[in-house]
Amino acid sequence: MRSILCPADTAETLDDRVETALALARALRGHVTFQIATPFAQMALWEPFGGAALSAEVINEVRAADEQLARDLDARLSRDDVAFDVVLTDQGRVEGVAAAARFTDLVVASLDDPALEEIALGSRCPVLALPRGVPLLAFDKPVLLAWDGGHEAAAAMRAALPLLTLFSAVHILMVREHEDSFPARDAACYLSRHDIHAEVHEVERHGAIAATIAETAQELGAGLIVMGLFGKSRLRELLLGGVSRALLDSSKVPLLLAH
Repeated sequence: MRSILCPADTAETLDDRVETALALARALRGHVTFQIATPFAQMALWEPFGGAALSAEVINEVRAADEQLARDLDARLSRDDVAFDVVLTDQGRVEGVAAAARFTDLVVASLDDPALEEIALGSRCPVLALPRGVPLLAFDKPVLLAWDGGHEAAAAMRAALPLLTLFSAVHILMVREHEDSFPARDAACYLSRHDIHAEVHEVERHGAIAATIAETAQELGAGLIVMGLFGKSRLRELLLGGVSRALLDSSKVPLLLAH
């Protein structure tokens, strides 16, 4: 997990993403690409209120702002000890991440990013989503793997392998719903082959599953929750399963998402 992509913009959450991406790159001896994406072609065709398309002057102002952000990032990070580059793309935010994901091991995003769902469901690599003000800078806490036996959870587990070795402990939580689901001990057995020894917690469902996951993470003092992201809508894959939706809306802990 040495190729890290961090979408960059002027949102207040940028510092969370930047510092997390740098911390991960240091721990994994990786490289960070900071991507600034603005769909100028779409902007030129957009006609609010039926009026004229955006003028070249406005587009040039936006482009200049992007270039200034790139210079600011370059100046800020050039003094750091992490390999990085800053790229600008004329694609939209989701399209830009999806294109770069071909050569990316991990995307660092923010939970309150309006495009997070599309990024996570449309990218072919895991996404680390950070709550506002909660950068992932240290790895001295446990990881909680939310396990339901499905393909999404298995994909998230496999994607998280390089990260799991960094944390102090790994816990697998299974909230039992179906008798035919793959038990959590199978996941623990898989991890053991990678020299990761996980503690298994199998509990009955009482109330909302998302609340059980969040409460267990709090009890364990977890610094990361690993979970599969399930998209129900085959048209645009924007409608999420209830557990995914609830955790994306309310998690106080960073989430590693895989679809």
